[in-house]
Amino acid sequence: MAEATGLGTKFNRETDVPGTFAAVGMIANITPPGAQRDVVEVDDLNPVNEVKKKLVGLIDSGELSLTLNYDPEDAGHGDLEDDFHAGLAHNYQIELASGGIWGITGIVTGFAPSEISAGDVMQAEVTITVTAKPEYTPAD
Repeated sequence: MAEATGLGTKFNRETDVPGTFAAVGMIANITPPGAQRDVVEVDDLNPVNEVKKKLVGLIDSGELSLTLNYDPEDAGHGDLEDDFHAGLAHNYQIELASGGIWGITGIVTGFAPSEISAGDVMQAEVTITVTAKPEYTPAD
């Protein structure tokens, strides 16, 4: 994939028809999840060369965050808020302008409209805790 800007990137939510996704509109920015691996330290009273032994631990798939140019009447925004209240894992996609897609399964753990003022666009911050390994599918 060549260098590119984020222009044209879409955020999609799976509809009630499995495998069918609909774009959520008015996305100001997306922060993809950042995975981290745990390290498990092993206690040993007589370690080799007095060095702590460490084992590979589990991967935490991280969180995805969105900033919406929030419209309480927008169906996609309402769906994300409903996902927050349902507390169930749901399928989402980050669709790049190049056609590549990151498939993400997660739970909406944050839905927070921001401060409302006369001079700013009304926005909401959405946090999705990722519950499975994100899968990237390149464009055809």
